Amino acid sequence: MISNMGAGPNENIARFLEGWEWYRSLPADLRSLTLTTATEQHALPGDYIAREGMPSTHWYGLLKGYLQMYVVGSDGSETTLYCLREGEWGGDGSLLKNEPRRYDLRALTTAEICCIPVQTFNALRQASIPFNHYLTEVMNARMGSFVTMLVASRLLKPEARVARGLLMVAMDQPDRLQALAVSQHELSLICGLSRQRVNMALGDFKRMGIVSIEPNKGMLLVDVQKLRSYVLTDGQAG
Repeated sequence: MISNMGAGPNENIARFLEGWEWYRSLPADLRSLTLTTATEQHALPGDYIAREGMPSTHWYGLLKGYLQMYVVGSDGSETTLYCLREGEWGGDGSLLKNEPRRYDLRALTTAEICCIPVQTFNALRQASIPFNHYLTEVMNARMGSFVTMLVASRLLKPEARVARGLLMVAMDQPDRLQALAVSQHELSLICGLSRQRVNMALGDFKRMGIVSIEPNKGMLLVDVQKLRSYVLTDGQAG
Protein backbone atom coordinates (compact mmCIF):
# COMPACT_ATOMS: atom_id res chain seq x y z
CA MET A 1 0.00 0.00 0.00
CA ILE A 2 1.29 3.44 -0.96
CA SER A 3 1.73 5.90 1.89
CA ASN A 4 2.10 9.62 1.33
CA MET A 5 4.29 11.49 3.80
CA GLY A 6 2.44 14.75 3.11
CA ALA A 7 3.44 18.15 1.82
CA GLY A 8 6.14 20.39 3.22
CA PRO A 9 9.93 20.17 3.67
CA ASN A 10 11.23 16.66 4.30
CA GLU A 11 14.78 15.73 5.32
CA ASN A 12 14.97 12.71 2.98
CA ILE A 13 13.72 14.78 0.06
CA ALA A 14 16.07 17.66 0.89
CA ARG A 15 19.11 15.34 0.88
CA PHE A 16 17.97 13.73 -2.35
CA LEU A 17 17.46 17.03 -4.15
CA GLU A 18 20.78 18.46 -2.96
CA GLY A 19 22.52 15.68 -4.85
CA TRP A 20 21.44 17.11 -8.22
CA GLU A 21 23.37 19.85 -9.96
CA TRP A 22 20.21 21.22 -11.61
CA TYR A 23 18.67 21.73 -8.15
CA ARG A 24 21.78 23.36 -6.66
CA SER A 25 21.89 25.79 -9.61
CA LEU A 26 18.33 27.05 -9.03
CA PRO A 27 17.73 30.52 -7.59
CA ALA A 28 16.54 30.57 -4.00
CA ASP A 29 12.86 31.02 -4.83
CA LEU A 30 12.76 27.99 -7.16
CA ARG A 31 14.75 25.86 -4.71
CA SER A 32 12.20 26.73 -2.05
CA LEU A 33 9.30 26.01 -4.39
CA THR A 34 10.73 22.61 -5.32
CA LEU A 35 11.44 21.59 -1.74
CA THR A 36 8.14 22.72 -0.26
CA THR A 37 5.94 21.22 -2.97
CA ALA A 38 7.78 17.88 -3.22
CA THR A 39 6.25 14.95 -1.34
CA GLU A 40 7.63 11.57 -0.37
CA GLN A 41 5.74 8.35 -1.10
CA HIS A 42 6.50 4.87 0.19
CA ALA A 43 5.37 1.91 -1.91
CA LEU A 44 5.38 -1.85 -1.40
CA PRO A 45 6.11 -4.36 -4.20
CA GLY A 46 3.20 -4.39 -6.64
CA ASP A 47 1.83 -0.98 -5.63
CA TYR A 48 0.84 1.25 -8.54
CA ILE A 49 2.36 4.72 -8.64
CA ALA A 50 0.56 5.80 -11.83
CA ARG A 51 -1.87 4.07 -14.16
CA GLU A 52 -2.25 4.10 -17.94
CA GLY A 53 -4.90 6.58 -19.09
CA MET A 54 -4.84 8.63 -15.89
CA PRO A 55 -3.81 12.32 -15.81
CA SER A 56 -0.07 12.98 -15.51
CA THR A 57 0.33 14.82 -12.24
CA HIS A 58 3.93 14.27 -11.03
CA TRP A 59 7.58 13.82 -11.92
CA TYR A 60 9.04 10.90 -9.98
CA GLY A 61 12.52 10.67 -8.47
CA LEU A 62 13.50 7.34 -6.94
CA LEU A 63 15.26 7.48 -3.56
CA LYS A 64 15.22 3.72 -3.06
CA GLY A 65 14.11 0.59 -4.88
CA TYR A 66 12.97 -0.14 -8.44
CA LEU A 67 9.94 1.01 -10.42
CA GLN A 68 8.71 -0.70 -13.59
CA MET A 69 7.24 1.18 -16.55
CA TYR A 70 5.21 -1.31 -18.58
CA VAL A 71 2.23 -1.78 -20.89
CA VAL A 72 -0.28 -4.63 -21.05
CA GLY A 73 -1.35 -6.16 -24.37
CA SER A 74 -4.88 -7.19 -25.33
CA ASP A 75 -3.97 -10.78 -24.38
CA GLY A 76 -2.84 -9.72 -20.91
CA SER A 77 0.87 -10.04 -21.61
CA GLU A 78 3.19 -7.40 -20.18
CA THR A 79 6.00 -5.55 -21.95
CA THR A 80 8.52 -3.64 -19.85
CA LEU A 81 9.45 -0.25 -21.26
CA TYR A 82 11.98 0.73 -18.62
CA CYS A 83 13.08 -0.14 -15.10
CA LEU A 84 13.59 3.02 -13.04
CA ARG A 85 16.51 2.59 -10.66
CA GLU A 86 17.48 4.28 -7.42
CA GLY A 87 18.76 7.77 -8.21
CA GLU A 88 16.78 8.16 -11.45
CA TRP A 89 13.80 10.27 -12.50
CA GLY A 90 10.82 9.28 -14.62
CA GLY A 91 7.45 10.40 -15.90
CA ASP A 92 8.78 13.51 -17.64
CA GLY A 93 7.64 12.56 -21.15
CA SER A 94 3.94 12.55 -20.28
CA LEU A 95 4.30 15.86 -18.45
CA LEU A 96 6.06 17.46 -21.41
CA LYS A 97 3.34 16.29 -23.79
CA ASN A 98 0.58 17.21 -21.31
CA GLU A 99 -1.17 13.91 -21.92
CA PRO A 100 -2.48 10.98 -19.85
CA ARG A 101 0.02 8.28 -18.95
CA ARG A 102 0.59 5.79 -21.74
CA TYR A 103 1.92 3.12 -19.38
CA ASP A 104 1.52 1.72 -15.88
CA LEU A 105 4.15 2.55 -13.28
CA ARG A 106 4.43 0.19 -10.33
CA ALA A 107 6.91 -0.69 -7.61
CA LEU A 108 8.93 -3.83 -8.25
CA THR A 109 10.43 -3.62 -4.76
CA THR A 110 9.83 -1.55 -1.65
CA ALA A 111 10.37 1.98 -2.91
CA GLU A 112 10.75 5.54 -1.64
CA ILE A 113 9.75 8.15 -4.20
CA CYS A 114 10.14 11.92 -4.48
CA CYS A 115 7.06 13.33 -6.23
CA ILE A 116 7.36 16.74 -7.90
CA PRO A 117 3.95 18.16 -8.93
CA VAL A 118 3.40 19.14 -12.54
CA GLN A 119 3.04 22.83 -11.67
CA THR A 120 6.53 22.88 -10.11
CA PHE A 121 7.93 20.80 -12.97
CA ASN A 122 6.64 23.34 -15.50
CA ALA A 123 7.97 26.27 -13.47
CA LEU A 124 11.45 24.71 -13.47
CA ARG A 125 11.28 23.95 -17.18
CA GLN A 126 10.31 27.53 -18.01
CA ALA A 127 12.97 29.17 -15.83
CA SER A 128 16.04 26.92 -15.57
CA ILE A 129 18.45 26.10 -18.39
CA PRO A 130 20.37 23.50 -16.30
CA PHE A 131 17.06 21.77 -15.54
CA ASN A 132 16.22 21.57 -19.25
CA HIS A 133 19.70 20.24 -20.02
CA TYR A 134 19.16 17.51 -17.45
CA LEU A 135 15.79 16.56 -18.96
CA THR A 136 17.45 16.24 -22.36
CA GLU A 137 20.11 13.92 -20.92
CA VAL A 138 17.48 11.79 -19.16
CA MET A 139 15.32 11.37 -22.24
CA ASN A 140 18.31 10.62 -24.47
CA ALA A 141 19.53 7.90 -22.11
CA ARG A 142 16.04 6.41 -21.79
CA MET A 143 15.60 6.35 -25.57
CA GLY A 144 18.79 4.32 -25.82
CA SER A 145 17.38 1.87 -23.28
CA PHE A 146 14.09 1.63 -25.21
CA VAL A 147 15.97 0.78 -28.42
CA THR A 148 18.03 -1.82 -26.57
CA MET A 149 14.95 -3.49 -25.10
CA LEU A 150 13.18 -3.47 -28.49
CA VAL A 151 16.15 -5.18 -30.13
CA ALA A 152 16.30 -7.69 -27.29
CA SER A 153 12.61 -8.57 -27.52
CA ARG A 154 12.66 -8.94 -31.30
CA LEU A 155 16.04 -10.45 -32.13
CA LEU A 156 17.84 -11.88 -29.13
CA LYS A 157 17.74 -15.25 -27.41
CA PRO A 158 16.34 -15.43 -23.85
CA GLU A 159 19.78 -15.46 -22.20
CA ALA A 160 20.67 -12.17 -23.86
CA ARG A 161 17.34 -10.67 -22.78
CA VAL A 162 18.02 -11.63 -19.17
CA ALA A 163 21.53 -10.19 -19.40
CA ARG A 164 20.19 -6.90 -20.71
CA GLY A 165 17.54 -6.87 -18.00
CA LEU A 166 20.24 -7.28 -15.35
CA LEU A 167 22.28 -4.52 -16.93
CA MET A 168 19.23 -2.24 -16.85
CA VAL A 169 18.92 -2.52 -13.08
CA ALA A 170 22.68 -2.37 -12.38
CA MET A 171 23.86 1.02 -11.21
CA ASP A 172 26.21 3.19 -13.30
CA GLN A 173 29.06 2.86 -10.82
CA PRO A 174 32.74 1.90 -11.18
CA ASP A 175 32.30 -1.05 -8.79
CA ARG A 176 32.86 -4.30 -10.64
CA LEU A 177 30.72 -6.38 -8.28
CA GLN A 178 27.23 -5.15 -7.44
CA ALA A 179 24.54 -6.65 -5.23
CA LEU A 180 21.16 -6.31 -6.95
CA ALA A 181 18.11 -6.51 -4.67
CA VAL A 182 15.91 -7.90 -7.43
CA SER A 183 14.20 -11.30 -7.28
CA GLN A 184 13.86 -13.77 -10.14
CA HIS A 185 10.15 -12.96 -10.30
CA GLU A 186 10.92 -9.25 -10.65
CA LEU A 187 13.57 -9.99 -13.26
CA SER A 188 11.08 -12.07 -15.22
CA LEU A 189 8.70 -9.09 -15.30
CA ILE A 190 11.49 -6.84 -16.58
CA CYS A 191 12.56 -9.30 -19.30
CA GLY A 192 9.10 -10.45 -20.33
CA LEU A 193 10.07 -14.10 -19.77
CA SER A 194 8.84 -16.85 -17.50
CA ARG A 195 10.48 -17.26 -14.11
CA GLN A 196 11.67 -20.72 -15.14
CA ARG A 197 13.39 -19.33 -18.25
CA VAL A 198 15.06 -16.59 -16.19
CA ASN A 199 16.26 -19.21 -13.70
CA MET A 200 17.83 -21.22 -16.53
CA ALA A 201 19.65 -18.16 -17.84
CA LEU A 202 20.92 -17.29 -14.35
CA GLY A 203 22.22 -20.85 -14.07
CA ASP A 204 24.24 -20.30 -17.25
CA PHE A 205 25.55 -16.99 -15.92
CA LYS A 206 26.61 -18.62 -12.64
CA ARG A 207 28.69 -21.17 -14.57
CA MET A 208 30.28 -18.30 -16.51
CA GLY A 209 31.15 -16.40 -13.34
CA ILE A 210 28.87 -13.49 -14.27
CA VAL A 211 26.49 -13.82 -11.31
CA SER A 212 26.31 -15.53 -7.94
CA ILE A 213 23.47 -15.69 -5.44
CA GLU A 214 23.56 -14.77 -1.75
CA PRO A 215 21.21 -17.42 -0.31
CA ASN A 216 20.62 -15.69 3.02
CA LYS A 217 19.86 -12.24 1.57
CA GLY A 218 18.21 -13.25 -1.70
CA MET A 219 20.44 -10.86 -3.68
CA LEU A 220 22.18 -11.38 -6.99
CA LEU A 221 25.88 -10.56 -6.98
CA VAL A 222 26.69 -9.41 -10.51
CA ASP A 223 30.10 -8.90 -12.10
CA VAL A 224 29.04 -5.87 -14.13
CA GLN A 225 32.18 -5.87 -16.27
CA LYS A 226 31.63 -9.46 -17.37
CA LEU A 227 27.91 -8.81 -17.80
CA ARG A 228 28.53 -5.80 -20.01
CA SER A 229 31.03 -7.78 -22.12
CA TYR A 230 28.45 -10.55 -22.51
CA VAL A 231 25.82 -8.05 -23.67
CA LEU A 232 28.15 -6.21 -26.06
CA THR A 233 29.28 -9.45 -27.72
CA ASP A 234 25.81 -11.06 -27.80
CA GLY A 235 26.98 -13.80 -25.47
CA GLN A 236 30.27 -14.58 -27.16
CA ALA A 237 32.27 -13.23 -24.21
CA GLY A 238 30.85 -16.00 -22.03
